[in-house]
Amino acid sequence: MNLNALSIFSDISEGLVIYLGFILVAKYLFFEKGIAGKEQITFHLLTLFGIISASVCSGDFVSTFVIIMGAIWIVFGRESLKITGVLLAVPIMGIMDGLFVPFVVMPGYINKLKGDALLYNRIILQTIFILILVFVTRFLAKHSTFFDPARSSEVADALAIGTTANRSLSKVEKGLLCFVGIFELLFSNLLGIERPVGAQMWFSGFGISKQDYTVILLGISTFIMTVIVIIVVLVGNKRVYYSDKVSDMQFNIIVMMAEIVENRDENTGGHIQRTAKYVEIIADNLKRGPYKEYMTDQFINDIKVAAPLHDIGKIHVSDLILNKPGRLTSEEFEIMKTHAEEGRKLLTHTKAHLGEFSYLDMAIDMAAYHHEWWDGSAKGYPENLSGEAIPLCARIMAVADVFDALTAKRCYKEAMPVKKAIKIIKSETGTHFDPIVVDAFLDSINLIEEAFNSFEKDVVNAVNN
Repeated sequence: MNLNALSIFSDISEGLVIYLGFILVAKYLFFEKGIAGKEQITFHLLTLFGIISASVCSGDFVSTFVIIMGAIWIVFGRESLKITGVLLAVPIMGIMDGLFVPFVVMPGYINKLKGDALLYNRIILQTIFILILVFVTRFLAKHSTFFDPARSSEVADALAIGTTANRSLSKVEKGLLCFVGIFELLFSNLLGIERPVGAQMWFSGFGISKQDYTVILLGISTFIMTVIVIIVVLVGNKRVYYSDKVSDMQFNIIVMMAEIVENRDENTGGHIQRTAKYVEIIADNLKRGPYKEYMTDQFINDIKVAAPLHDIGKIHVSDLILNKPGRLTSEEFEIMKTHAEEGRKLLTHTKAHLGEFSYLDMAIDMAAYHHEWWDGSAKGYPENLSGEAIPLCARIMAVADVFDALTAKRCYKEAMPVKKAIKIIKSETGTHFDPIVVDAFLDSINLIEEAFNSFEKDVVNAVNN
């Protein structure tokens, strides 16, 4: 193989090392989501084609191309602060160099290898590095619940929501990563590696020596710094990982309590699962309406987690009342109404023992106020609140709760047709229900009916089996 072919192959392997390392550092140290789904395969193939093309045309452009593609990968995975994502490409590249330079570049530099010897040395070391990065990528994907805490919650995965303690870098962690990354990028330029910051000229201008002992010292220093910041981030991962585990355990216990309550009530089988899904659909639609400023990712995650707990206060209601086959007397209904206040007390007591969790705050509001009426009439309870004094999460639950109560079969009534239930909800807009929430419900009616039919199908399958 001639020198030119070796050089091209070396540039391609270097580009692959830099790109794989860039993605790993961005994803597992800076917690950038990047491009996901089917698009990521297309993006990776496009990058590979670009690396090969840049290597054939001019090897000097390979690293610059990889940084550009890495920045694009970050930007398209972000919903906001896209400019910040572009700037992060610099320290991310530096962190990658902190691992790449000591093991791949420095041996040839120190031994003063030239020509074929240098290229063969680089190709061998880069190939080994690529294999290591592929192994690390597979390992991290397999153990992503620890190394990527944003995916660590099993309960959250099951509910298709975010974790109760999403991992984000602290200011200290982010500062360390950026400082070390920029320092290492400058060091790589000291060795003559082409990077788009021109740091090599800066060092030459200040007359800093390039003696071997200096290179060795800087190489060891940058590697140690890289390892230290990685350990700092992993320690943070461990803290968040076990925090999520505790949160999952707490949430499972509370949901189990809600299921125990539902199992006591023979009339409401599957009620908490159905209403939770309806609430999710309505909240997602509200992201495009007048309440969109409230519909943050945190709000939607919390309302989906909190929804199953809205009737937990029924644990204090007698089985005779819960399972009565006929209409409740006025006295019995007054007892039934106490479940709203009892739910608030129970969840408030739970919060006092478990600590501050945003979904618990929302669960308290939903349990207490999902039977309030928008117009503040005496039909609402427990406090006869009206309008926006009723928490938004409770207004959403009110629509979902009534829709399910109308369309579900109970021992004292048959299931009402969906269209008739929709007509009733429309007729109570502005009296029982918040008009904006009803609009979101109606806008999402196809998804609501699809979910309803799915639940009905599951019931039929369960009976047949």
